Amino acid sequence: MANKKSRKLDIIGELSRGFTQRTVPEGYMDDPLARKAYGDYFGEVGFEKGAAFSREIRNRKPPGFFGSGRLSMVDLGTGTGEFVRGLSEGLLPDIPGGIDLLCVDRSLSALQEFSGQWARPEGISLRLVPALLPEAPDLPRIAGPVDVLSMANLLAENEDRLSGFLTLLKGFLERLSPGGLMILVEPADRRSSRSLLGLGDRLLDLFPDLRILAPCPNDRRGPCPSLASPDGWCHEDRPAAFSRSLTQTASSLGHVKDSLKMTYLILSRGEKVGDESGEGALRLVSPLHKEKGMSWGVFCDGTTLFRLRLKNRNRNEDTRAFVRLKRGETIRNPGFSSEKEASDGAFADWPSEIPLTGLFRPDGTPFHFSRKEE
Repeated sequence: MANKKSRKLDIIGELSRGFTQRTVPEGYMDDPLARKAYGDYFGEVGFEKGAAFSREIRNRKPPGFFGSGRLSMVDLGTGTGEFVRGLSEGLLPDIPGGIDLLCVDRSLSALQEFSGQWARPEGISLRLVPALLPEAPDLPRIAGPVDVLSMANLLAENEDRLSGFLTLLKGFLERLSPGGLMILVEPADRRSSRSLLGLGDRLLDLFPDLRILAPCPNDRRGPCPSLASPDGWCHEDRPAAFSRSLTQTASSLGHVKDSLKMTYLILSRGEKVGDESGEGALRLVSPLHKEKGMSWGVFCDGTTLFRLRLKNRNRNEDTRAFVRLKRGETIRNPGFSSEKEASDGAFADWPSEIPLTGLFRPDGTPFHFSRKEE
């Protein structure tokens, strides 16, 4: 038993290093031992990410998405299936007509194992398509009209095929139903993040009616400001509680598993219905740093990055909530603009007379600052 456990840890460690260094063999999902080790370790994190996106979609209530019909859903790069299971099971309660799910992966063995082990809820039908991605030009036509397209971690494993994924996703966007969603997720490392954000910019260029529903504020249309610097990137870091076995395995490998770390985009095609806040918004895209005499963070308005700080001497009843802000939270922009405050490396000060107004939590839940929170 000890040898078996040790071998499993070795495989997980090899996979983890391979994902970071981009050296994982293409066919690793066809190896039963690697597939099981992946599912036992990375699978739980994938499920929690899928479930988190289902909650975010339900919180944000995309216009035209939740109807009475049956939902057509496609997942690219399904692997062991935990991500799409968390996403589809989480959406199902709000989809009275049920979900027709098509799962695509290069490994037929992984798809079959996923199908055989999933205690699929009533209301979800499942179809499997083995295909090498992104070299599957007929796939959008085979899938038919799509209401939800999800893709997790494929860019990180296929850095040399980004142009192919652009073509593939373009085909799916052309078949996306009105109000339909495209959910793209990558790991929270600089290379993966920049690949996804750059791909998102290319898709925005191709489709004038494509909208970023999350996480970018203010209906971003232009290039992602995080890509303006060669070292820039943007990611999410949400608290999460994992099983004891996962955290113990992580600890044995020298990993820390205490949150959902990811870069993501939720996109939809259609005319703009209205700004997410009704007013300008600023999203905190860094940790909030607390230093001598001040608290500060990097905020994004969808076009520009601002280094905003609150000096301790400006803390009062209206502004002290600034020091409680967490990465991913969105607040109302009181008037900061790129012309005035976005000097490279310089701070812009939050004035003592301007109160903070909370708009959205990272998961899309509306919020405001209460005395209890402050």
